[in-house]
Amino acid sequence: MGGLMFYAMDSPLGEIRIFVKDDMPLGISLTGHKTVKTAKSGQPPRRISQLLLAIERYFQGKAIPDAFACSVLENYVEQPPFAEAVLREVIHISIGETLSYGEVAAMAGKPGAARAVGNIMSSNPFPIIIPCHRVIKSDGTPGGYGGHPNMKIWLLGFEGVPISLR
Repeated sequence: MGGLMFYAMDSPLGEIRIFVKDDMPLGISLTGHKTVKTAKSGQPPRRISQLLLAIERYFQGKAIPDAFACSVLENYVEQPPFAEAVLREVIHISIGETLSYGEVAAMAGKPGAARAVGNIMSSNPFPIIIPCHRVIKSDGTPGGYGGHPNMKIWLLGFEGVPISLR
């Protein structure tokens, strides 16, 4: 059994890490820093290569297919039923679109659970693949993004959604 390790890639946002254990992806971290040399080297396993390629293609302006994101959710994420429903709804928010936390809550079957949706977004293990950055506050401001609201603004701007902290 292997220990916790990560594969890293550079992106316009800085280093992106895919954490793995026993060749199973556990999650993605957007560090905002330059890549460090402590990442695992060598050819990553197929499932990790698929995640890296999907992220690379995203930064080339190509959409991550909903089917791919759904397979990540089904195969690598264990969530309570409401959280899973929320993440499924978020997967279907297209590039260039946003929904409010409240809208996502209603779509997932719990109108009024905007705060719960915010908590689920903050613990999304696969940002970019499951595009939690497309969920914003009802007043049009971005809301949180792992302590990096400027990353959320950058990602939305990259997708053609003008947004600011106000």
